[in-house]
Amino acid sequence: MKRFILLIMIACWFTIPVSAGSIKRTKHNLSYGNIRGDIKSSETSMICIFCHTSHGTASKAPLWNREDGEAIYTLYDSTTLYSLPGQPNGTSKMCLSCHDGTVALGRVLHRKKEFAMLKTSMGRIPKHRRSHLGSDLSDDHPISFDPAPAVATSPELMHPPAKDLVRYDKSGLLQCTTCHDPHNDDLGHFLVKSNRSAALCKSCHDITGYNGVSSHDISSKTWNGQGRDPWPHTNFSTAAENSCMNCHRTHAAKGKERLLSTDLEEEVCFSCHDGSTAKDIRSDFYKLSKHNVFAFQGVHDPTEDIKTAPRHVECVDCHNPHSTNSMNATAPGVSGSLRNVSGITISGNKIKQAIYEYEICLKCHGEDIYHIPSPAERMFSSTANIRAAFQPTNASFHPVAARGKNSTGNYTLLPEYMPGSSRIYCSDCHGSDSGLKGPHGSSYEFILEKQYVTSDYSHWSRENYALCYKCHNAAALFNENTGSFPLHEKHVRDQNTPCSVCHDPHGSPHYIGLLNFDLNVVFPNRIGELKFEILGSKGYCYLECHGREHTPLYYDRR
Repeated sequence: MKRFILLIMIACWFTIPVSAGSIKRTKHNLSYGNIRGDIKSSETSMICIFCHTSHGTASKAPLWNREDGEAIYTLYDSTTLYSLPGQPNGTSKMCLSCHDGTVALGRVLHRKKEFAMLKTSMGRIPKHRRSHLGSDLSDDHPISFDPAPAVATSPELMHPPAKDLVRYDKSGLLQCTTCHDPHNDDLGHFLVKSNRSAALCKSCHDITGYNGVSSHDISSKTWNGQGRDPWPHTNFSTAAENSCMNCHRTHAAKGKERLLSTDLEEEVCFSCHDGSTAKDIRSDFYKLSKHNVFAFQGVHDPTEDIKTAPRHVECVDCHNPHSTNSMNATAPGVSGSLRNVSGITISGNKIKQAIYEYEICLKCHGEDIYHIPSPAERMFSSTANIRAAFQPTNASFHPVAARGKNSTGNYTLLPEYMPGSSRIYCSDCHGSDSGLKGPHGSSYEFILEKQYVTSDYSHWSRENYALCYKCHNAAALFNENTGSFPLHEKHVRDQNTPCSVCHDPHGSPHYIGLLNFDLNVVFPNRIGELKFEILGSKGYCYLECHGREHTPLYYDRR
């Protein structure tokens, strides 16, 4: 029997064809005849011997000719890991006998003297090589575990389909050989099948809203050659072809937890969203006012409690990269770019998937623990918590979380906005001044899309209040015969009073018309009064502003 096995091995060494699929034409051919790699022996033409032998084998199949590595491995770990991998075993342990760098490549069991090897470090794979995995496997896809419990727990995991080239070992464990065929490198990286469009990943991963739907899975965008190559590790040229590999690495991931391509969360996104492949979102984050994603590193976690997590902002707080798509929506519904993101309802409840855009904003701007009031937010009725400002029970509010209460004509609105029925987004005001969608960053304070001056005694111009004029008709505002307040021209144009001195742009708990006085400018009058009231057809102001006493002053409402 042993003689028969020996004949088979000899046939293996000397009759391997040079055709596609042959180990002879791969880097796993460590003989001096190797033409594909520079790590090879300087003293033997035998190929299979570096892994297999017919005599003196290790006590494991298939006729193993190597001793196990000497490492204790650091394993992959993550808060979203459904399995509990142990120390590598089975075929993975065999692979690591070379790739962990602890055993010399030329050191085989059936030969007392190890083969001399070229381009190695003391006979081992040099640490700078991509093929050197080392003993720290925390930056590699987990191996040597039973996937069944994870598949049963997570709806986004599945077993490979029957007869798929991706398969478990005989014990039902996921091993290196689940994805790699050590004898065949036709597809590169010894993969069992091409990972074009993440075909390999999708054999086990079925992420909600991703396959065939997400922009990251179907986009035909290519690198324009500017800046850095977003896909230096693949031969694929479009976002769709790279799919999962747009963001993730299965080996040597810099962002170890969740195997991200970099250790900085935002840089994963900016590898494409810097104008090189997709729109240049990155530049917005260097503007005067921004959601400062650079200020927080390693704080966000997908499993965090959005009501108690430490204050932070990252791209993935607002965007789910697996579910984002180009679907349009109308206010206040979430658009495709905000699909499957958690939120806080207007009543303060947590939800796993926001239905309305403002629910995503309220995760931070509707929770007191996250909010640090600035001087510009010193309003008579405190609305630092934006969820409080937008409450439908308030006297007035911009129609974000509910339809506005002014159901009878508001003649200062542009024709496309209907009083009492129109709805708007937070992002209709808060957004990039460059025209890109989303409140990433702006040259204007408060991440506003257009200029909205809040400094007292600012000279009036259409440009200074361009944000207001997106919806409001300037001519009607300053016409004393339209609207309910005939003195806009006197206050804003003549006395250079900003809109923000009298109006809260979000909402007012007690007063109509978003009235909520800025306490940096408006003070109690000499008898301590600070209020507004309507009596009959007149509106009365009790306050002091710009040195003028209102004890009270009134105007005729229309």
